[in-house]
Amino acid sequence: MARNSITADSPKQDKKRFEFPDIYIILIGFIIIVSLFTWIVPAGSYERMVLPNGRESVVAGSYKVIAQTPVGLMDIITAIPVGLRAASSVVFLTLLVGGAVGVIRRTGVIDFGINKLIRLMGKNVDLVIPALMLPFALIAAFIGTPELGIAYLPIILPLMLRLGFDSITATAMVLLSTTLGFAFGITAPATIGIGHMLAELPMFSAAWYRGTFFVLIQFVTILFVMRYARKVRMTPSLAINREQDEKLRLALKAEDAGQVDHFNKRHQSAAIVTLIMFIGIIASVLQFGLGFDEISGLFILMAIVTSLIVGIKANRICSNFNESFREILVGALICGVARGVSVILTEGNIMDTLVFYLAGMVESLPGALTAVGILMTQTVFNFLVPSGSGQALITLPILIPLADLVGLTRQVVVLATHWGDGITNILFPTSGYFMAILVIGRVSIGKWLKFYFPLFLYVLFMAVSGLIIAQGRPLRGDF
Repeated sequence: MARNSITADSPKQDKKRFEFPDIYIILIGFIIIVSLFTWIVPAGSYERMVLPNGRESVVAGSYKVIAQTPVGLMDIITAIPVGLRAASSVVFLTLLVGGAVGVIRRTGVIDFGINKLIRLMGKNVDLVIPALMLPFALIAAFIGTPELGIAYLPIILPLMLRLGFDSITATAMVLLSTTLGFAFGITAPATIGIGHMLAELPMFSAAWYRGTFFVLIQFVTILFVMRYARKVRMTPSLAINREQDEKLRLALKAEDAGQVDHFNKRHQSAAIVTLIMFIGIIASVLQFGLGFDEISGLFILMAIVTSLIVGIKANRICSNFNESFREILVGALICGVARGVSVILTEGNIMDTLVFYLAGMVESLPGALTAVGILMTQTVFNFLVPSGSGQALITLPILIPLADLVGLTRQVVVLATHWGDGITNILFPTSGYFMAILVIGRVSIGKWLKFYFPLFLYVLFMAVSGLIIAQGRPLRGDF
């Protein structure tokens, strides 16, 4: 009787179960809330100056209150279209790179590589986690492009599912390695490079200190992912995202049913060429500093070359692109929707006001806590401006004179702003590439936060510890 009563009550329990809002609802909600702030928070602005690299930066001490400019209904309505235009480089990177990887997957080359890797790993399937996470992290640490995770996940997801792991494991391998690799990056040009230029420090100085924390963070991150992955592989019912995992596995089985024993020498040749081209793209980014447009174009070229080597006809290649673009479209759109929050802040002229008051909070802290205060305010500001270079150009010109007054070295200021930005890139829904990768991995933000938050607390603790050590040492520009 007890069993029957439980069964009978289960539908009611399902109805009462909390359902995390869709990401569109969350982001639109944030846009509306920030719009209300433009009616309450005083409008203000800093003067801007043009740097030698053509980017605009604020002028310290130039903040002034201006006439209130609250956003209206039409501003709210157009926030998403304007956000899509403002984030167009990331939107098209997601669409084109994700679409290109989808086209390559449809050639069978990725499945060919996955089968080879599975045979190579044998029983040591756990080792695929550090074998992939470490190179992903190193690439992000040196070139500062965690957005490349958009290209990695469509390959990693089917691989990990076939090995008996789940979508959270695959998504974590990509997001944690690329984002924390970037956050504790060694020569990331867009954040460390711009920061050192603004602070007038030797370019990429103190690399040894950042490299030390990179190693410490990656070591614990890999262990964290491996621990969860082993648990889920042994007991699949413990998977955080098991409903989506079941759907993904069914889709994979349907794909595998039509692809049994169809691989040939063309696939082998195409796999070798694809690997060489991918390595070439990464090397070109390192060597020549390629931007999102060049990366997107090269991925499209790689998809076309791979398809032609396999023997797919031109019309079919076009069809594969159309199908792949449809699959990745939501992830690309999310990037623009997420940018809508900062669009409202800018149009309401309260962005600079928030920076002014955040800097004031840091200034009021005891000298010993200045570096930690910068880290914490930067994590908050990252919700509003999810762009490392954008944050550096807005906040560093204000924080550097403040640090000089309290005796904090500029190297530590750059470190605090860089770490504060990076560690929350996979925490806030206003981060476009983060949300795009979650969409590709079929992972809701609620389930991701459930998985990531314990590791985030450890990473935050390490960042705070690193800044306290650096402030006490201190780190000079000539390190």
